Amino acid sequence: MKELIAEMIKSWNEKGEIDNERLELQYKLAKEIFDKVDEGRLFILNLPTGIGKTEIFLAPFFYQFKVNDFFAGRMYIVEPTHALLTQMRDRVCNYVIGLQLDIPIGEDHGDVENPTFLYTAPITLTTIDSFAYGFLAKRVNKWWKYGYETGRYTLPVGLMGNSYIVFDEAHLIQDSVFLSPRVMGKIICNLVNSGAIVVFSSATLPKALLERLTRECKKVENLTVDLNVKSDVKITFNGDKQLTENEIDCEGNTLVILNTVERARSLYKKLRDKCKNVYILHSLMAIEDRRKVYDSVKIKMNNEDDLVLIGTQTLEVGLDFSFEKLYAEISPIDSLIQRVGRIGRRKEKKNEKSKEVNAIIFDVENNLPYLDSIIKATKDVLHSSTAYDNLVNSIDTVYDANKVKEIEEKGDLFYVEFLEYIENLHLFSYPLEDEVLVRPSNYIIIFILDDSLIESESDKELVLRKDGLDDKSLKYSISLVDNHSLKRLTTLLNGGNIYSYPYEKGGKIHVKKVTTLDRIINNALSIYVRKDDLYDEAGLKVELDKPKSESEGKKRRSKKK
Repeated sequence: MKELIAEMIKSWNEKGEIDNERLELQYKLAKEIFDKVDEGRLFILNLPTGIGKTEIFLAPFFYQFKVNDFFAGRMYIVEPTHALLTQMRDRVCNYVIGLQLDIPIGEDHGDVENPTFLYTAPITLTTIDSFAYGFLAKRVNKWWKYGYETGRYTLPVGLMGNSYIVFDEAHLIQDSVFLSPRVMGKIICNLVNSGAIVVFSSATLPKALLERLTRECKKVENLTVDLNVKSDVKITFNGDKQLTENEIDCEGNTLVILNTVERARSLYKKLRDKCKNVYILHSLMAIEDRRKVYDSVKIKMNNEDDLVLIGTQTLEVGLDFSFEKLYAEISPIDSLIQRVGRIGRRKEKKNEKSKEVNAIIFDVENNLPYLDSIIKATKDVLHSSTAYDNLVNSIDTVYDANKVKEIEEKGDLFYVEFLEYIENLHLFSYPLEDEVLVRPSNYIIIFILDDSLIESESDKELVLRKDGLDDKSLKYSISLVDNHSLKRLTTLLNGGNIYSYPYEKGGKIHVKKVTTLDRIINNALSIYVRKDDLYDEAGLKVELDKPKSESEGKKRRSKKK
């Protein structure tokens, strides 16, 4: 297995030399997983960023094909965000090719055009929501026959119970009311107790989160090793300053992480005039644009060009680049550790003199979208010491029992509704009609339309091409705990040219013009908007706070033509 892991590393990072000490660690942990897959078990792979957790959790599955000793016919890689899926798919494909394995790889989640309901490819990449709703019989293959609805309601669950399941960046199974950890804890432990092999992979797992994810699992295995990992990152906390363009040095490769899309967009526009290669990446950008930014940054990094990448929480995980500098706004301590972990990740040559890597943390005017109590506790830690080890060792101090209880109480009603749902869900039963939530939010898909997609239009309808439409979409999350995100969306869309109620005719997508958003938002219907109204190269214009008239939209389009 050690040789297999070495081949994986070479195939992914051709420039880098093999670090034998790290390889030995990866081999030890991967072998430990492989040696203990005889019965259902949950493995906790909680290691610092840059250690190579991806190779550790992939190696056991690949190894069984090399030695013809199988423990699972399928592997599910469950990612917390859609942004991580493409990056992980590229990486897994690279390993499969490098190891000369004939293993099909697929994706199944809300963004795929043809859902497989988790039963096609031996390696399937999916999201937490899609995985959970497959288990809960809400995302299954259904059809009508002889006048009644039928379907493969229990097939996803049957596959999960006989599979190798990895929850990548498991610390992100989290939300503002700790609903997801409690819901996913029930689902995961049900699978483990039924025989599934599950791995949690993360660099930051607070005990409070881990306890809720594992409390009902019969067998939990902590993968531990003696590590003497010292971070070379110099961390500075500017607690009396807020992050502006004046603080940022354009030389080298620089990462800038802010807490909101509004602030990221604002800083991006200011830095374009100051720095040469400036990019922005966040969740409110269309799939196609996120992909283009990622590819552009990858090219610049390979060419060792100076660049600045600006973004939000999207940049905290799964970004397999090594930056030299980080400028970040204060965030919860586990989030902050992830941000710091994005820099100084890779040394091309073992004996090469390391460049100084710096992380500068700034204060914020308000703590949204985070809880005041968590941010205050994180600041207290930073005022005590900015050493990386101190941050890691203080996670459980920040997320103490009282703060977690305070967080949970706001989501108790959602959790009770989940418990009632799962209590009434039985093998071979029809999916229950009741609503069930994995996280305290819904989302609306917004399609950003440009001239290349619009075939024709009238006063009441647009006719759209199907090809390429999905790549122009983004997901807008609407919280069910507070109304801030809903108000922002309503204000943003109010008075513009909005279309919805899609139907297919003649191989084209037809969408109708709408005058009221209430029904669309309440029913989580998709929304179609013109690009020049609400979107630019930095994504959705969320900072717009004044309703736009229809005439203003027409004027802008006339100027553009």
